[in-house]
Order: sequence, then C-alpha cells, then structure tokens
Amino acid sequence: MLASLVVAAVLEAPLAGLHYLVGTWNCTYRAEAARLAYAATYVYDRDGRTLRQIDSWAGGGGEELLGYAAQRRGWTEIVLDDQGTATILRATGSDPNHIAYRSVYPDASIAETFDRSSATEYTLHATVRLGGKTITSVDTCLRSEH
Repeated sequence: MLASLVVAAVLEAPLAGLHYLVGTWNCTYRAEAARLAYAATYVYDRDGRTLRQIDSWAGGGGEELLGYAAQRRGWTEIVLDDQGTATILRATGSDPNHIAYRSVYPDASIAETFDRSSATEYTLHATVRLGGKTITSVDTCLRSEH
C-alpha cells in the first residue's frame, strides 16, 4: 500500500509543479491590434488531480481544466468558453514550465505554448487558424498582489 502511494505521488509530480499558479493572476491578451485584460484564478480540483483555471474579463469569462496523465506522459487541457464552445488540447512531456499544446477537438487549428518565466510571470503563445487566416497572440500574466 505504501509503495503504491509513493508511486502515485511521483506520477502526479508534473501537475504538482504548477502549484505556484494557485491564486489570482492579472493577464493581458494581445493579437494584432486587439488587447484584452483579464483575471485568471487557479485552484486544484478533483483531490489535486486537476488544476482549474477560471478566467474573467469585462463582459465574459471562461474555464479551463488541466490534467496530467502519467501513463501517456502528457497533458490534457479542456477549455470551456462563455459561448458554450469546448476545445480539447494535448501536449506530450512532463515539464510543467514549458507545455506545447495542439488542439485535438473540435479540430487541429490551435497551437498554444505555456512558458513559466518566473514564480510571478508566465506567457501563453498561441496560433489559431480561423477562416483561412492565421492569428498569432501572446498572453502575459503576472501574479496578483491580492
């Protein structure tokens, strides 16, 4: 029994590596001329097996669930937006400081990379193909002091 608990703790290590995200972050999304400020709040869910991100901005919001599957050495992110749309992204590897996702549902039009800059800053670099056009964006997030 003890051996299985130790193995389970080791297998969950990549998700535990994101513990510094717990709390609220002030973020800015930038794509071409567009700019949007939003807050991202992280909490662990499902007995620590899932990291939940709740985003809110003027007039909207969304939710993301992040998990790590040790058996396939990969990440899964489920994005639920305020329009009722769901997107599923996957990434391989176990480095919680650099996660390169590709969407798998509803299609493969999104590439997103999470990079930890420090304990108080991270960035998301994304490329989305939409209607024959490619949109590149960068989100910069700083830990809130509250």
